[in-house]
Amino acid sequence: MKKHWMAIALCAGLGQTAAMATTYKVDFEGTLRSGNKMVDCPADSVDCAGFLQDLPLQGQSFSMSLTFEIGATPGRSTFSTTHQVSTDSNSGRSYDSRSAVERYANWATNDATAAQIPSLPSASTNTLDGVAGVTHQVYTSATRSRNVRSWTDTQQVLGASEGWGVVSTEIWQDASGAGFQNFVALSGRSAFSTASADSYDDREPLAYFLDMLQQSTQCQQCVHLQWFDSSLSQNGLYNGVRVDGVGRLVSITEVAAAVPEPSSYALMLAGVAAIGVAARRRKAGATLKA
Repeated sequence: MKKHWMAIALCAGLGQTAAMATTYKVDFEGTLRSGNKMVDCPADSVDCAGFLQDLPLQGQSFSMSLTFEIGATPGRSTFSTTHQVSTDSNSGRSYDSRSAVERYANWATNDATAAQIPSLPSASTNTLDGVAGVTHQVYTSATRSRNVRSWTDTQQVLGASEGWGVVSTEIWQDASGAGFQNFVALSGRSAFSTASADSYDDREPLAYFLDMLQQSTQCQQCVHLQWFDSSLSQNGLYNGVRVDGVGRLVSITEVAAAVPEPSSYALMLAGVAAIGVAARRRKAGATLKA
């Protein structure tokens, strides 16, 4: 098992929920394929494979729901691209790997009631929850990504893929660096023609993303479930449980459009007032110039 929680903590961002947003709920059903438990792996270990114990979870039925808000202010950029050049070990030729990630929902909050991660089988003990001085962050995202590989010299496309993901995680951390993370993600793949490889970095509307999710209701094993907890103790030991599964989305539902809170209305009115002041100043300036 990889040491995941710290890496994802770096990705959590510090965005605040926007004044108005629409919430969507995805319902998943499937079966668990595998699971393992990591016990007291030293933080300086190169590999924790020797500290893993298999969990007898294969074939167990499982269902859950995840919600995400469209219109929440992103904690990170809503769109990003990467380009990497690598060498093929067989031919020695170089090839380009290009990817684009679009975030439709991406925000973090310290509100524990926003947590939506179910309890894991054989879950690890979270000793940091509720302890004074411990930060607790809840993070949710909904993303779409495209990846294209092509030969550098000829630009012949070797492969193209497109995928989506809905993620929720909770992260606790104290001043000593000890931490605990709960994480769950649903993800799927959609067809992306190599003939459209040049458009890998095109932005797509929300309707496109929701259609990708809808396609995952038509296939029994097209959605991958990744589910784990992970902890790092003050004495430098990792513990955790990891579960993988496969299934389908049963439904995608628009839950509600959030109503601005009074504080949000105050900010809006302040903004309108500022616009009015600026307009009056421009008008006054025009009169003086005349």
